Amino acid sequence: MRWGQENPTVAPQASWLEVAGAISKGGLGAVNVVDEAGYLKGIITDGDLRRSITKFKSLNPEAVQADAMMTRSPVTVPPEMLAYEALRLMENRPSQISVLPVVGPEGLCVGLIRLHDIVRSGL
Repeated sequence: MRWGQENPTVAPQASWLEVAGAISKGGLGAVNVVDEAGYLKGIITDGDLRRSITKFKSLNPEAVQADAMMTRSPVTVPPEMLAYEALRLMENRPSQISVLPVVGPEGLCVGLIRLHDIVRSGL
């Protein structure tokens, strides 16, 4: 799992350019969208960012905000979930997921877990 400084986050009001920068800087292929208190509002993946270009035909990178691009109420995992269980959650669904937000018991977003990290761990 990635957390702390490796947990890229943006505010719901972040512009398309800010989101693209956060995804690039984080290098995880996604960014969590959190409110000022740290509660998860959604997630934006590389794919969401690409699809937004088509969705917002006259894309003004400063005007399109994160809350218009994000996946609301994404599938999440708790920090204590075993990597194997997270992998099963990612794979056993109609459309596979490669990254999941990690949300603590108080509802705060504490990180991301990526399929790549699970595979790298040897599972």
